[in-house]
Amino acid sequence: MRPVSMKILYTAMIAMLSAGSAHAITPMLRELEDAFIRIGDQVRPAVVNIDSEQDESEETGERPQMRGLEDFFRFYDIPMPEQMPDPRRRGAMASGSGFLFDTNGHIITNNHVVSGAKSITVRLHDGREFGAEVVGGDKDTDIAVIKIKDPPADLHIADLGNSDDIKVGQFAIALGSPRGLEGSLSFGHVSALGRTELQLPIQLRFQNFIQTDAAINFGNSGGPLVDIDGKVIGINTAIDAIGNSLGFAIPINMAKEVVPQLIASGKVTRGFLGVDGIVDIREIVTGDATAEELAEALGLPDTKGAYVNIGTISDSPAEKAGIIKDDVIRKVNDETVAGAQDLVKKISAFAPGESVKLEIWREKAAVNLEVTLAEYPGSVIEARFGAPLLGMRVQPLTPEMKKQAGLDAKLEGVVVIDVEANSPAYNAEISVADIITEVQQKPLSTVEEFKALIDEHAKPGTNVLLRVLRPNGQTLPILVKVPDAEAN
Repeated sequence: MRPVSMKILYTAMIAMLSAGSAHAITPMLRELEDAFIRIGDQVRPAVVNIDSEQDESEETGERPQMRGLEDFFRFYDIPMPEQMPDPRRRGAMASGSGFLFDTNGHIITNNHVVSGAKSITVRLHDGREFGAEVVGGDKDTDIAVIKIKDPPADLHIADLGNSDDIKVGQFAIALGSPRGLEGSLSFGHVSALGRTELQLPIQLRFQNFIQTDAAINFGNSGGPLVDIDGKVIGINTAIDAIGNSLGFAIPINMAKEVVPQLIASGKVTRGFLGVDGIVDIREIVTGDATAEELAEALGLPDTKGAYVNIGTISDSPAEKAGIIKDDVIRKVNDETVAGAQDLVKKISAFAPGESVKLEIWREKAAVNLEVTLAEYPGSVIEARFGAPLLGMRVQPLTPEMKKQAGLDAKLEGVVVIDVEANSPAYNAEISVADIITEVQQKPLSTVEEFKALIDEHAKPGTNVLLRVLRPNGQTLPILVKVPDAEAN
């Protein structure tokens, strides 16, 4: 039980005792205790432990991704416990949790728990073990589905709730297998909703996390977060290794949208518009100006909409429809766009090939455009914001990341979040959590500047010089050999 939860109970007990309610408190606590026991008995049979053997295959060039909640230890350069396996080592074991979705043996878990697994073993609450295989995974949401190869007939299926009905302050119960200890249960509360833009070692296109102070520990990834009725309201996914009592879960309604597609086809298909560098109006305010003042200067009626800060991706639906830099996308099929993430969510909900009507604000007037969406190409587009020739991806170095990692607030650069096996970056020993501060001795401060410098200097068959700051504080120049064009 977490200290914050105990404090609440102690406070209630002291208040009642001081009011002369010593005899009344025991039945109330007994009722609360019985409720948690009932929830454990009800849900625990649907929760499974997942052991996945990771393998770095030289034949396929696959590198197991840094997975599990230990990512946060590496990301913030906090010493890991000695017993924690290194997922970068050949044959290493990764442990996580999941819960049964149907009687066919489908199990919901996190994508980072099973991505790149050589083999998977599922252990039920009664100790029975079964082999399992990955049905499909979605990197954009960190949701995956695996399936027991020969499922028994007596599987206990989890009861899914409605995460749209969650209220801040309600009880939340986390179940899973922290450190491989099956059947563990902890309780707390929903402390916040709709958490976005978390700086995670795994890059997620869609973030809408439930924040909870229920104890989520190593190995809880993929396990259920349930309400007091025992219904699953979220998928335990991440913790903040520096913050106290900060755990995050994916809302179950997001899984309800993704899981059927994964079971049907092994992947999630989403619509794609192709606007580049979209941001909220509030994100581009500088100096002492306000978002409302900027909106007024742009001729907007309010601060809503997605501002096209860079332009459009070549040959994309957006480019074909005539969207240009400095446009503000205000509506999709007459529905108001709240901001950049809302636009991504709305467009992704459409199927490729569908036509949508956009209201664009341009030169202080509304313009209506008809756009036929393409299929979101996933990592192909993500690579544009890294260095496809070099085999790595990066993300912005934010003030919050610098603060949490104890870095100089004036430090500028980008953070490496993924390195492909046997790539030029991999061969140059660039690692996740490295900070790139220069390309060809030219300082950079944004992902866009990094991309522009890479495009300019990383030509096929040449070398590109990077200045890299390691998590241990060491800074050094690293020369990366760019492969010939024929090698790609």
